[in-house]
Amino acid sequence: MSFTTQTSAAPTGARRMSLVMLAVRDQADQFKGVPRGSAKRFKYLAAFQEAEPYLGLPPQAYKLIAWLVKQTQDHDWEEGSRPIAWPSASRQEEFLALSEPRVKTLNRALFEAGIFIMRDSETGKRYGRRDDQGRIIEAYGFDLSPLAYRYDEFIRIAAEAKAERERMRSLRKRATRARRAIFQAEETLKALGPLPSQWRQLALETADLVAAIRKARTSPDLAVVVQSLESRKEQAEAWVREAGPSVKNSPEGLENEPHNIFTNPPVYPKDTVSASERSSPEGAPDPESSAPAEPAGEDLEDSVTFRPFERVEKLHPQELVELAPRLACHIPLPFPDWHDIVDAAGASLRQELGVSQPLWGEACRILGRQRAAVTLAIVSTKPKGYFSRGAGGYFAAMVKRAKTGELNLDRSLWKLRREKWGGAAKGRSRVV
Repeated sequence: MSFTTQTSAAPTGARRMSLVMLAVRDQADQFKGVPRGSAKRFKYLAAFQEAEPYLGLPPQAYKLIAWLVKQTQDHDWEEGSRPIAWPSASRQEEFLALSEPRVKTLNRALFEAGIFIMRDSETGKRYGRRDDQGRIIEAYGFDLSPLAYRYDEFIRIAAEAKAERERMRSLRKRATRARRAIFQAEETLKALGPLPSQWRQLALETADLVAAIRKARTSPDLAVVVQSLESRKEQAEAWVREAGPSVKNSPEGLENEPHNIFTNPPVYPKDTVSASERSSPEGAPDPESSAPAEPAGEDLEDSVTFRPFERVEKLHPQELVELAPRLACHIPLPFPDWHDIVDAAGASLRQELGVSQPLWGEACRILGRQRAAVTLAIVSTKPKGYFSRGAGGYFAAMVKRAKTGELNLDRSLWKLRREKWGGAAKGRSRVV
């Protein structure tokens, strides 16, 4: 049986071998195959698939490797054989839908990365033959043995990447909590009196750190930024304690508890209209007034005492961001969670729409913080000329309906879905 294990001499003809490629080939030559009966080519492919995003490989890498692996058989990976695939160059170009130069560039990149070895015949052609039992007796083409002897390495790379994602996720949550606490401290200090003279500098530094969070690509880099942000949070909370030692300060609070310092604030402050007054234009219905009652079995969700989002809800935060572009403008993260949604709604979108802090706090108390954010996001989708007395008055009317158990957001959400996706909205979730 003739195999294509090369000597250190470069084949006659065409391929230019770099020092890296020679080293990769020498390493592959030392691999003798796995014990008979233990080879599982798709196991090697799965490990490579998990590690591939972190290997810095060019596009189409996994597509090519998966295609080549499927052309081998398990016994090709065993002792005494080689897992070689030999599709023609034209067939490879057709499969990948790439030009000849781009295919050559891809092959060379994967060779130098140690993903496969190019075994060249004297003529430079790829071909192979199998015996009656299907075992390779001669082959020239793509030697995939690195997938087998690098299997443990690929598993380790994927595990390390998963751990890094978890660290990044944890750090981003810490950053979100710190930002929320700083905003809460600012609201508290404004209610107690003038802001400290150093507050402007702290606010500028906080904005710079939030921007740095978006640019951080590794957990050590992100950890430095988060620690700096948390130190600003500690300073802000120290100013709150100095300004009003008797004030309750709970930036974290309960998940559905409004974060404000007001004692029995009026439901509708001076900068919003009374909910009994019509806040929509002439001829337009009151907010959600025409919404149908919830179907049987859903009465609990419209109850004033029901705390939404204590179970798995059907509205995903990413969907809400897509439905409410003005809300999306205040969220820097590509994949926000409900904490990010509430933070953006209560801090930025509320101010943009002219909703006061007391009204927002009352909405959080009645609706729960997440559903209050959804309600505010719905208000933000209305065109500017829609309101006769401002978005704040419209939001106040919705809060009043929620207080009496009459608010139904289902119809508004479905209207937004139809406007956004048309008929595709039928396949999307039904209710908040």
